[in-house]
Amino acid sequence: MECRSTCTIHPVLGARTTRQLPQSCNVVGVCLKMAKSGLGRGLDEIYSSTEGPDLSSFVSEEEMPDSPRSAVLWMIFGSVCFGTMNALVKWTSDHADVWMIIMVRSAVIAFAVAAFAATRGISLRVNDRKTMLLRCSVGLLAMILYFTALGRIPIGQAVTLQYTGPLFVALLSGRILAERVSSGVAMLVITAFVGIVLIISPELGSIEPDALLALGSGFFAALAYMYVRELRKTDSPATVVFWFAAFSVCGSIIQSAPDISSLDSTTIASLVGVGIGAGGGQIGITMAYHKANAAWVSAFSYLTVIVATFYGFAIFGETLGPADWVGGLLIIGSGVALVFLPPSKNDTLESS
Repeated sequence: MECRSTCTIHPVLGARTTRQLPQSCNVVGVCLKMAKSGLGRGLDEIYSSTEGPDLSSFVSEEEMPDSPRSAVLWMIFGSVCFGTMNALVKWTSDHADVWMIIMVRSAVIAFAVAAFAATRGISLRVNDRKTMLLRCSVGLLAMILYFTALGRIPIGQAVTLQYTGPLFVALLSGRILAERVSSGVAMLVITAFVGIVLIISPELGSIEPDALLALGSGFFAALAYMYVRELRKTDSPATVVFWFAAFSVCGSIIQSAPDISSLDSTTIASLVGVGIGAGGGQIGITMAYHKANAAWVSAFSYLTVIVATFYGFAIFGETLGPADWVGGLLIIGSGVALVFLPPSKNDTLESS
């Protein structure tokens, strides 16, 4: 009897669900092999750790036939939403500080997730409080650094550096450090970090401090992702997202409260738009993952960099230097290659 792969890769937490298969199919083996077919699968998971809520719990798990065209369209939609969110953050930074942006954005997401959870009867109770606190702390720090960088450097540069998260995961993950890293992975990581150097120090003589903020956001986003992976063992995706948003509101409301009364309607609308853009972006990548192979879809997530760079040029008149373009291509190229990097022999044996 023919056995088709029916694993759904969770786009934010990496959780996997299996549809009902004939008994002759080895469901566990299929899922594990899919899970280990590339290091870059966590790209959207990392990006979502600071950018938007995981809404996959609210997407129907009914069987969906593979549709690459639909997957690309959903990923384009998600990239446009995330790119628009980045542009709104940059525009709003001239009218409100980073604390206000974080507070309103997080409040919008917390309200949306709480409403969805209430309608679906999903519990938001925290089971692993220590790990949740660590995830929220590093996630908030990543968001502070990223939103601050967006207000100071070109959008394309900030987004590219924030996309270094998968590289930091490759360096920090205990599982990877405990094993021998293949020469292919090592070369790709080195290539990507050459690109980072070109962006943060284009003349190789001085470092752009504001670019380091975006790079730092990628580092802390990687830490947040690693804690999210731990939390998926004990807490639901909705719980993780809700409490991160609630924590971010609590962590920013004291600093932002004095300025709330001075906001005009346009600024308020753009602040709310930041939250809507984050949610729309996550819906896009969630649906894309439900429509096609996870590794193939992950490669298209770099469309956000292109969309953000276009916004920077069209709206803010930003231009990138040669070092930025070369560095960005090295980072993106390495990231895409990591997506399709085959698993090691040890991983393959473990999954069989």
